[in-house]
Amino acid sequence: MTDIPDLKHRLRQEMKLRRSQISELSRQEQSKAASLLAEREILGPLRIKLNRPLTVFIYASFRDEPDTSELMNSCWRQGDRVLVPKVAGNSRFTLHELKKAGDLLPGAWGIPEPGEHTEIWPESRLGEIDLVVVPGLAYDRAGGRIGFGGGYYDRFMSCLNPGAGAGPVIAAMAYQEQILRDHIPMEPHDFRVDLLFTSSGTIYINESSER
Repeated sequence: MTDIPDLKHRLRQEMKLRRSQISELSRQEQSKAASLLAEREILGPLRIKLNRPLTVFIYASFRDEPDTSELMNSCWRQGDRVLVPKVAGNSRFTLHELKKAGDLLPGAWGIPEPGEHTEIWPESRLGEIDLVVVPGLAYDRAGGRIGFGGGYYDRFMSCLNPGAGAGPVIAAMAYQEQILRDHIPMEPHDFRVDLLFTSSGTIYINESSER
């Protein structure tokens, strides 16, 4: 019988190493290109469709993760509301509205997080989020994702859209090296992404990304 947790553990180790071997220049170039294309292909058209600024959840990048700062800046320039997670314990995080990059401070494990002075976004307003940009180590073209194993985003997704109906578009920013040909092993609690923002353009996973 296939041991999915063991397969995921081995894949995490492999992808951590692969990501660390991407040059800093390539990481910067891919991140900037992916952010610019995401704005042009997804965020801009979505603002036009909804006829209003967006409410966007974006993780604050750390170490060799794809850099989300350009995407945040783009959202601020367009008048969007930017929400960023802050670790709260028990594999959960709270969301805080971020007005500028200077509101980010080193938090748990050194990961940039909203400072204590930033306003918490209440769970009762999670339904207002239009787009969620999640971190991850690897993705496949069916929307499969392998995270870091902490369960933070799986728990968040269960709160984000607990009932029927359309929730926000779920996206990830990915280096080309993070997109796998083979399917990522998935468990029942794992979620899938709708879009992959890459340096060569957006990869659409399913029709939900057209909302």
